[in-house]
Amino acid sequence: MTRKQLTTCLLAAMTFMAACSSNSENTPTQPDNNKEPVAANSDPSAKYDPPITVTTVRAQADVTEFAEGDTMDSNIWTKHLLDTYGFQLKNTWVTDSAGYKDKLNVTIASGDLPDFFKVDATQFKQLADAGSLADLTDVYNTFASDLLKGKLNEDGGNTLKAATIDGKLMALPYVTATMDGAGMVWIRKDWLDNLSLSAPKTMDDLLAISKAFKNNDPDKNGKNDTVGLGITKDIFTGYGGLNFFLNSFHSYGKMWIEDPKDKSKLVYGAVQPEAKKALSTLQEMYNAGEIDKEFSVKTSTQLTDDIVSGKVGMAFGTMANPINYFSKSVAKDPKAKWEMYQLTSVDDQPVKAQISSGIGTFWVASKKSKYPDALVKTMDAFVQKLFSDKAEFKFMYDGPNLKYHTFKYMDVQAWGARKNLDAYLAVNAALKSNEESKLNPEQKGYYDQVKAYQGGDAAQWGTYKVFGPEGSLGLLENIVKDNLMYPDQYFSIPTDTMVQRQSTLSDLLDETYMGIILGDSVDTFDGMVTKWNQLGGEEMTKQVNEWKSAQQ
Repeated sequence: MTRKQLTTCLLAAMTFMAACSSNSENTPTQPDNNKEPVAANSDPSAKYDPPITVTTVRAQADVTEFAEGDTMDSNIWTKHLLDTYGFQLKNTWVTDSAGYKDKLNVTIASGDLPDFFKVDATQFKQLADAGSLADLTDVYNTFASDLLKGKLNEDGGNTLKAATIDGKLMALPYVTATMDGAGMVWIRKDWLDNLSLSAPKTMDDLLAISKAFKNNDPDKNGKNDTVGLGITKDIFTGYGGLNFFLNSFHSYGKMWIEDPKDKSKLVYGAVQPEAKKALSTLQEMYNAGEIDKEFSVKTSTQLTDDIVSGKVGMAFGTMANPINYFSKSVAKDPKAKWEMYQLTSVDDQPVKAQISSGIGTFWVASKKSKYPDALVKTMDAFVQKLFSDKAEFKFMYDGPNLKYHTFKYMDVQAWGARKNLDAYLAVNAALKSNEESKLNPEQKGYYDQVKAYQGGDAAQWGTYKVFGPEGSLGLLENIVKDNLMYPDQYFSIPTDTMVQRQSTLSDLLDETYMGIILGDSVDTFDGMVTKWNQLGGEEMTKQVNEWKSAQQ
């Protein structure tokens, strides 16, 4: 027997012995290095014993508070994962949200990947193309509960399709309630009352309110110190952005829409001619002082400061704004009455508020990881503790006045497409029937806060204004019922040209839109469109339509 033949026989014998060796049911099995990593066992309820360490990296949510003794590495969620599944989650590094993408790019370049981690769509594509990711198909089918699978399919399965490459599930997508991003306009109702103005029903009404808020002393302090519309430097966003203003002109920001001339094709919303009228109107408002002269350098935080100080009486946003922003205004000035209104149209056609396709965030496992099942179990743990009959409100909020937003401690999340709207409906049904027994822990928490506000606790106004009988989710319910949302029509990972040119094209849009608002000729829009096509937009449009054709 030659040395080569002997070596082959020995390797075969070692492989056979390893395959036949008996570990306890809960002990992790080392995968064959020549195969995709597989789960340690096939029992979804099994626990690693002895415990294993699973590595990840993450961004710490802004304004995160911990109970004494807790940290991002040791808290209610990490302890639950260890107690339930037998793995200790270890953060290789933690950074703030703003620095996460750049720091992760450095980690990806190094090749030293953690067991699982969060990526954006571009990073997902790059890692998948490089063959760096584990195939999650088997571990998902084995370890994902029906509850988790239901949450990930509430959007019709679009995000799961985006996470699937060549028939293999290469990531777990972030499925959240994209409907929550549908636009509405928030207005100081007390200012409307001071000026004897009615709620806006047309775009002309809204523009008249903006003018009155600038010129007619809506706060009755005898000073010319207010503006009509609050916006920020981040034009293509929801709160403080102009996406929803554009929608009122049947224009859409950085998203793909059906070509009005040929609905079998897609075009990019931000380069369509409908935007010109909206930009011309914004320029007029800016010149008239209805928009803060310094808006082009202001962040959402600075806009909120202006709102709290009583300078701004109107802003575009979403259903969540009372909790995130306007509650600070009401806390400082109890007379401030923020009310939400449906988007108004520039003509007789209804306005459809743009929403994201939901494709943008994924969790992936390294191909080198021995424990890709840990990713699936982590996401499953999240939905179980928030939405199952084993749910506990302390995994959502905890502490005095619910100061600890414990859900933020868990990076791997799945909310489903209707979570908040369903909570609103359940809370209001319970308020009408005075029957709480059907509420899950999260819904019960909102119910208690709404009841507290009704009982005189003004600190709960934010929750009341979202989940209560007069809440913003009531308006969202009507928007959904009336089919007044327009989701991004492209729901897949970035095309090659998007990866290469999207940043440049996005900057071109930002600069042009901002320039026009500040005084450039509206006709510079046309030159921008030509340049956008030349710099990659035309090729990107071609690739998007090739994808669309493949879906039909």
